[in-house]
Amino acid sequence: MIKRCYKPIGFGKVKEFWIHHFSDASEEGYGQVSFLRMKNHKGKIHCCFVMGKARVTPKKFVSIPRLELTAATLSVEVSTFIKRELKIDNIKETFWSDSKVVLGYIRNNSKKFKVFVANRIQQIQAGSKVDQWKYVPTKLNPADFASRGLVHTDRKSVV
Repeated sequence: MIKRCYKPIGFGKVKEFWIHHFSDASEEGYGQVSFLRMKNHKGKIHCCFVMGKARVTPKKFVSIPRLELTAATLSVEVSTFIKRELKIDNIKETFWSDSKVVLGYIRNNSKKFKVFVANRIQQIQAGSKVDQWKYVPTKLNPADFASRGLVHTDRKSVV
């Protein structure tokens, strides 16, 4: 692992650490991105990219809500990894999804779900709190790039 510094030079003492995890899925893939937000003693804020993961969807058909749920589960797994590696006390977290279905699954504590959904909800609820999950509109979700990919028009084709 390569060590890196997330705090800019001259930023001063950090009073608050917050990690924001974004997840998304599409027919092409699913993924998540995590950002670290720091606030110093003067109220100045600095945000930086910490980690992202992207995966191609399985060949076998999986519905978009299930893929979104899988992406949310991935965010919780990454959260556990980041907290273990950063070793920062009192770090706050927010998880963001543009899927209202997934947010409904996470908030539901009365309905029984099929095994696929139930297992992922259990993982999400074990690694996060329900009130940490928020809605983000698709256009503002940075994990959209992880799920759909980026097209570079300046590339020349390889012959």
